[in-house]
Formats: sequence, C-alpha cells, structure tokens
Amino acid sequence: MGRLIDAARPTTPTAMAPMECAGLVAAADVAAACDVPERASSVRDGYALRAADIAAATTGRPVVLRVTHTVRAESDALRPVEPGTAARVLTGGMLPPGADAVVAEEDVAHGGGHAPRPTHGDAECIEVRAPVRPGWFVRAAGGEIARGDVFVSQGREITPQAVAVMLRTQVASAWVHPAPRARVVALGSELSDPTHAKHGDPTHPLARFPADNLVLTSGLLARCGLGAIETGVLPDDEERLTALLAAEDLPELVLTTGGTGRSERDFARAGARRTGFETLFNSLDIRPGRNMFAARREATLLIGLPGPPTAVFACFHAVVLPLVRRLRGLTDPAAVTARLDAPLSTRPGGEWLAPCILGRDGAHLRASVLAGKTTPPMLATGLANGVAVMPGGEAMLAGDEVEVLTTLF
Repeated sequence: MGRLIDAARPTTPTAMAPMECAGLVAAADVAAACDVPERASSVRDGYALRAADIAAATTGRPVVLRVTHTVRAESDALRPVEPGTAARVLTGGMLPPGADAVVAEEDVAHGGGHAPRPTHGDAECIEVRAPVRPGWFVRAAGGEIARGDVFVSQGREITPQAVAVMLRTQVASAWVHPAPRARVVALGSELSDPTHAKHGDPTHPLARFPADNLVLTSGLLARCGLGAIETGVLPDDEERLTALLAAEDLPELVLTTGGTGRSERDFARAGARRTGFETLFNSLDIRPGRNMFAARREATLLIGLPGPPTAVFACFHAVVLPLVRRLRGLTDPAAVTARLDAPLSTRPGGEWLAPCILGRDGAHLRASVLAGKTTPPMLATGLANGVAVMPGGEAMLAGDEVEVLTTLF
C-alpha cells in the first residue's frame, strides 16, 4: 500500500480563474489581493463626523453640525468633512476624508429636536448630544480581511465561500491541481452496462446482470472530487482488456472490478502485465480484498478491485480513497475514529473491513458495524456510509474505538 501511495503524484498545478476553482485543491496558498474594505467604512446608517467636534456635547448643550452631503456604499469620489460639518453615510459607505467616527441615525436629532427634516435645498442640521471616540461605528481598512491574509492553505480544497472571498479581494487566479480523470471498467461476460440508453441491453450474448459496480465506483469517485469519469463493461476476453489497457491516452486512474481471482477467466493481472504495467502490490492482507492488486505505467495507476459490490465498497475506502486524495493534492487527513455501539469479534488474519453506519453520539462519532448473519452483504452496502477497520482475531466491546474510513468528511 505504501508503494502505491508513494507512486501517486498530484496533478500538475495550473493557474485558474476563481470561478473555475471551486472543489479543486490549492497548489499554493491563496491570499487576499486587497484590503476589504479598501478604505475605512461605516457599519451603521448615520453621520460621519470629526470626534473632536462633539467632544463637549451633552444633553443640555448639544452640538449642532451642518450636513453637507450623503455617502452611499457605491459612492466613489468623496468630499471631505470640514470642522463643524457632517456627512450622512449609509451602511457600507466609505468614511469621507476628515471624518474619524460615525454617529448612528437614531442617536441624533434633526432641526432642533423633533422638528421634521428641512425640505430639499435647505441646509440640513443635526444635533449631537453625546461625544463618541474616534473609530466609533467605523470598520477600518482591512477590517474584514487584510491584503496578504491567507484564507486557503496549500493542500486544502477551495470551497464556494473561498471563491467568493477570492472575487471580493480581487484575486485574479490561483494555482490549483486540476481534478484527476478516471476510467472504471467492470469485467465479466455476465454483465450488462446499466448506463446504456436501454437498461439491460447486453454487451455480450451471456450478459444477465447490471454492472452495479460501475455506478457504485464512479459515484464514489465523483463524491471524492474527480473530474471526467469514463465507465464501461468488458466481457471475459483478455484481448479486449489488453487493447483497452494498451491505449496511450489513459487517465491518471484506472479501476477494474472483477477479474482478480485465480481462475482461468480472470485476466486483469495478465492484461496489466502484457501492456507494460509495473506491479506495485499483488495482494493485501485485508478482508475482503486479499486478491486485489495495483500497478503503474508512467502517469497511470491501475487498481484491480474484486467483484462483489460489498468488497468494492470496502476496498475503495481502504485503498482508492487515500490514493485519490494524493492525486488531488490534498493534505493527509487526521484519522476518523468512532465508538462501537455493540460488541463484536473478528476472525484471525490481517485487517477486517466492514461496512458501517456512522452517526453522532453526543460529542462523539458512533459506528454501527453491518456484519454477520443479521445484515446480508447487499443490504449492508445499501445502508453503509463508512467502513470500519478492525484488527483480526480480536474481541471488542461496545464503546471501544475503531478507525472509520468515509467520504463524509
């Protein structure tokens, strides 16, 4: 497994515009290209003024200021505030030159107390009856985010909210790892392609069952952030598999399901060898999945998964999921652990992978393992949202912690 992860290389970084970056992984830190706000601005509807002008204001002796103009959020060229004057300012409006504070609309009186505002053309005046300190109701330049502040670290996924911040802070482009591409091939003459326009149309005269692994595996890959995902069904024909694997335009990741056993109709390994793939491992000490294999040819990694959907689900989480994270350029996550909700024991030998339902138990995660005669494999696959990793030959109690592999986080 270590050889497989070491062989994986993140896709080559490229610069992309913000609107193309959501869901991709940053290849370098993303930092704000400007202050927000660019200049000091008001956080309330009110009046921008000089704090020194109202330092002596009291209820008995209010200070009267003449309002000279209005500043809105979209205002650009700003007139200065002179001594003895104020500018009406709306929330988000830039603080005019000369002003250093804002008095809220409800904290001033107009035209001598309760009189209505003068009509258009008259000089409006306000009465201020209490002093404020400089910076009152003012958001300083860079008060929301300062130029140079990093809001996406290298190796982290760029979220939609991060894209919004990129746009607001005038980030023209970011270095990201493009989403890896994948091809999923279900092997078996008994399979039909469920993605065909007419479900059930055979791709081989003996086809009887829909290749559910195509939907399962491609769906998990899409959930993990992969880009273009091709799918297809191949019958048990070594020449056709060899032709597919010999193609020069293979994506970064190729997954096959089935054909990893030891019978005369299992051609996955033979096809990989014939087309120049170097074997990275030929088996793993896990159950299910002992017969799976991995190989590499140049920039393409090939994973031969078993055939049963329950085994595909388990092996995907144990092997493909960490591989995909590496290809995308993600940093290694902290292990997810959960407490068992019931006692269980495992048979000796390697590590056991069991589908489970991951849920909340107060401040902790709870794992309900779906194994045994009470939950048959197909039902367990449909219910599961994670895979519990358990050592072989151990008896565990309710409340014991196990590692859980999941695409939820």
